[in-house]
Amino acid sequence: MKIVIVGRPNVGKSTLFNRIVGKRISIVHGIPGVTRDAIESVAEWKGRRFKVVDTGGLIESEEYITKEIRRRVEKLLEEADAILFVVDGKEGITSADQSVAELLYPHKEKVFLVVNKMDTKTARLNLYDFYSLAFERVYPVSAQHGKGVGELLDDVLSCVGEKEEVIQQEGIRLSFVGRPNVGKSSLVNAILGSDRVIVSPIAGTTRDAVEIFFEYKGESLILVDTAGLRRPSKVEYGLEFFSVGRSIKAIDMSDVVCLVVDLSEGVTHQDQKIGSLIERRYKGCVIVGNKFDLTNLRKEEVEAYIRQRLYFLDYAPVVLTVATEGKGIKELLESALLVYKDYCKQHKTSFINRAVEKIISEKAPPSYQGKEVKVYYAYQESTKPPTVVLYTNYPEGWKSNYRRFFERKLREYLNIKHSPIKLVLRSREEGG
Repeated sequence: MKIVIVGRPNVGKSTLFNRIVGKRISIVHGIPGVTRDAIESVAEWKGRRFKVVDTGGLIESEEYITKEIRRRVEKLLEEADAILFVVDGKEGITSADQSVAELLYPHKEKVFLVVNKMDTKTARLNLYDFYSLAFERVYPVSAQHGKGVGELLDDVLSCVGEKEEVIQQEGIRLSFVGRPNVGKSSLVNAILGSDRVIVSPIAGTTRDAVEIFFEYKGESLILVDTAGLRRPSKVEYGLEFFSVGRSIKAIDMSDVVCLVVDLSEGVTHQDQKIGSLIERRYKGCVIVGNKFDLTNLRKEEVEAYIRQRLYFLDYAPVVLTVATEGKGIKELLESALLVYKDYCKQHKTSFINRAVEKIISEKAPPSYQGKEVKVYYAYQESTKPPTVVLYTNYPEGWKSNYRRFFERKLREYLNIKHSPIKLVLRSREEGG
């Protein structure tokens, strides 16, 4: 079952969406028009699970993004089992509400009119005016405080009835991150084979982290399109600040991160900064060189250049794409699955210890304060990323350059070529 939330900007659609799904997924802000792409999540109410979709605010305008929002909403209305038409009780009926109502009349039997912000006297006095919109089912709620939302969901689920549907919520989380306007949304659309997320030449078009379920070769994927990450000095507190926060959270929650760089501009210092965020969080990574058609270099030359600029992500496959033409998309997905396979690898303790012995026999750790640094034993503690715990007499004696060497050799011996390995050093006393 799919519930779609619609309405003009700034009536509380995203607040209601977050309330229903029980998480702060959509950005809520006082500026109208924050939500642009359709944000989808799975909710549960009294034992029933269903999909909820938050949509961009509908207004009459000739602007490209506004027209794109409307076109996507119209498509979602056809797919919806129930439509929550949200209006602002405090402001009363506006001409924009009337326009949305006209759009919804062909779907009247699916519409639930939600009069939001009913926690003020003004809103309570305005309530009966909304019956003039000619929708039978009218529900006064306060999405911010949760009042009336339970009764609304009870009636929606009762009216729609049981629907047989398997809702896929788990999968490999594949996030697309990078600077603004490098082609993240275009890549997601190319993978899906449809214009699911809004693409425009205006930097900052994507604001929320948009999650889309997708299946490839029997694997369930959750594609996550994110807002562009600019230099911190360029980001003002407010809407973009929260968008950036969502993007960083998307990295934290990812299994594999696609770092998208614009080859027409080259690998910038900001690309390196974003890459270091991925590396420090020990995330699987695919480096996506997009807009390959705008370079005059051969594939080998471009790959060598990217490797040189993002040397610290030496484990990450490099894929060259032209998102607008769908080129390189299959290779991108294949690389992502390859990374995920390594990201989940688990090895026996005996195998880990043999690998550690080989590395130390090749190159022992440097001495610490004139004393020999010894390694007693090791084991793999977890996966995602593969995490190896190593017991030593001087954890603080492991210098960063030797540690990098050790991690690189450990990946080699454990045949984990396309994923980082997290090395945890503990003193012998910690291990008993």
